[in-house]
Amino acid sequence: MAFTREEAFRLLEKALAEGHLGHAYLISGSPGSGVQEFANELAALFLGSGEIAVEKDPDFHAIEPESKSRKLLTEQVRELEHAIHRKPERGSRKVAVVRDADRLMPQAANAFLKTLEEPPDGSLLILTTQLPEALLETIRSRCISVVLHSSMQSFVGSREERLARKLPEFFGPESKTDATAAFGLTRVFRDLVEEVREEAAERTKEELAAEKAHFGKTTEGDWENREEALKASSEAEVLQERSLLLGVVADYFGGALRKIHTDSEGRIEQMDESRRLIRCLDAVEKLRSTLERGIQEGLALEAGFLELMMAFKSE
Repeated sequence: MAFTREEAFRLLEKALAEGHLGHAYLISGSPGSGVQEFANELAALFLGSGEIAVEKDPDFHAIEPESKSRKLLTEQVRELEHAIHRKPERGSRKVAVVRDADRLMPQAANAFLKTLEEPPDGSLLILTTQLPEALLETIRSRCISVVLHSSMQSFVGSREERLARKLPEFFGPESKTDATAAFGLTRVFRDLVEEVREEAAERTKEELAAEKAHFGKTTEGDWENREEALKASSEAEVLQERSLLLGVVADYFGGALRKIHTDSEGRIEQMDESRRLIRCLDAVEKLRSTLERGIQEGLALEAGFLELMMAFKSE
């Protein structure tokens, strides 16, 4: 399930105090959830940086996309690994942060696997992303996933807003949460994703045509590979939007759960409602995981939203 930054921080603070903190975390979330800020907060907690800005701590090391292609390169990963294998300068702990880990080139991701499997003593590895499904499964499986959602009731784009306005129709007090409703929600969701896919495809077509017009007369160019690269970039954009839309669904149930916890006086019916909302959040995260495994999108959404409907109407 997804947490606010505050909720996630309290849980990991408790884990650290009890000696149960893991060695590698994948922090993900939509824009506005504070993924990068949370990574720094967790690093500062682990290092005991106190009043020191964690980026200035000599035992804090981070990499982020810097090349023209906005990719994380193998050289950057090697430098990070070298840094965290050195003896700590200030205490007994070290932190390595990989920002926008979905931008890891395949060679760089594979190079980082051994460190994830056998991290140096006293080290904490933190990967951040808004697009966890773009990461290699071998990377994701070696990290503890922490999904953040925004505590704000605002969304980053019109598609997110449109979905947010639609959700009460499917999960309101009088809504019919059956297979027909699940298929209806699937259509709404897929239509929004398809909008992005069509817009991205059109931009790819225009960009390739512009490049051919500009460079075609002076260079031969490997246009087939360039077209494939642009298509891959477009598909990454679609996956990111799909992830954002799933975040809106999670926020819907997370907001209801936070309201109960804020207003709760411990009544039995409130406890039952909390459990029901948690089952809904679990269904959303299960759907996200299914989509990440590359299962056919339409079938995954239909099955996932049907399971969500069942969780919502359960007593």
